[in-house]
Amino acid sequence: MDSVVPTLYTCDKTDVTGREGFKIDRSYVRIYGADSALLRGLRFVRGSLKALIGARLGGARVAHFHFFHVGPLEFFNVMLARLLLMRVVITAHDVEAFKEGLSVKKFVHWAYGSAHAVIAHNQVSKNELLSHVGVDERLIHVIKHGNHAEYVRQDVTPAQARQKLGIADDVFSLVFFGQIKEVKGVDILLRAMPIVRSRIGGRVKLVIAGKVWKDDFSKYQKLIDDLDLGDCIDLHIRYIPDDELPYFYAAADLMALPYKRIYQSGVVLMAMSFGRPVLVSDIAGMTEVVTHGSTGLVFRSEDPEDMAAKIIEAFEDPGRLQAIAERGRHLMNTDYAWSRIGKATADVYRNIL
Repeated sequence: MDSVVPTLYTCDKTDVTGREGFKIDRSYVRIYGADSALLRGLRFVRGSLKALIGARLGGARVAHFHFFHVGPLEFFNVMLARLLLMRVVITAHDVEAFKEGLSVKKFVHWAYGSAHAVIAHNQVSKNELLSHVGVDERLIHVIKHGNHAEYVRQDVTPAQARQKLGIADDVFSLVFFGQIKEVKGVDILLRAMPIVRSRIGGRVKLVIAGKVWKDDFSKYQKLIDDLDLGDCIDLHIRYIPDDELPYFYAAADLMALPYKRIYQSGVVLMAMSFGRPVLVSDIAGMTEVVTHGSTGLVFRSEDPEDMAAKIIEAFEDPGRLQAIAERGRHLMNTDYAWSRIGKATADVYRNIL
């Protein structure tokens, strides 16, 4: 069977190095930053022309796009690939954008309608592709997102991580990690904390780490102040580079993900890859990965009291929590192994050629 040799065409900000059988081409230069949207858009178009024409001249027959929203630039890429007689695959990370104005409905329908195959990471994404976008079911392939085992560093122990972050050994550490935006439910977690603290006392610490994305952290800071939570919360409100990432996961007794809406969570996959237990809301994008009491803990979405109860439950039974974490890691290393995901994706390419 012929092997697939992929090339990632990305931007100059991407912090990743090529691995065996995996090439990197940073055709997209200065598409982020403070320059005008028009100028950055023109750079994007230039990058697409360089990437797609170069790929086609190099013998590539499949253009695989990863979409979190679809606007004119994403649609341009699909049309350019079609003009170059390439087969088009789209991975729908977010079927609908989580911020108004990022997607344009007609471009969403035109782009997905022009694809030869569409990959959804789970059943909830497939269902929305069918009901909201009208993708032909025969074109949709459900392939899980792979694990994040490559980020796990054996040289970063929980004790080292806690020391670096200033978390005492006898404190139960909750960690919220990732982009801070409205749908992530930080407010739910903050409202759960007074209940947790009333039961656990000073033996709990909440770490919130991540960059704000199209949201306003001042409303969360006000909630922290109003609930008098300042002494039990550590804030790292900034972009967290990859070399710091392992410390936040390794330091966690429990990763808290109070999301109100999500299709697929990279933080869940990352946490479970690290062997850290997760607490997630009972929305479909989470419960397709996490089974309560087996591979994680699940609480009622947007219910601070139930979230607090599950945190207290985790605190009171560390043995059970460790067993849950180990089952989660095993799930990542089996069902979410990249060897399995890679084979399934390669099969999609072969089916459309």
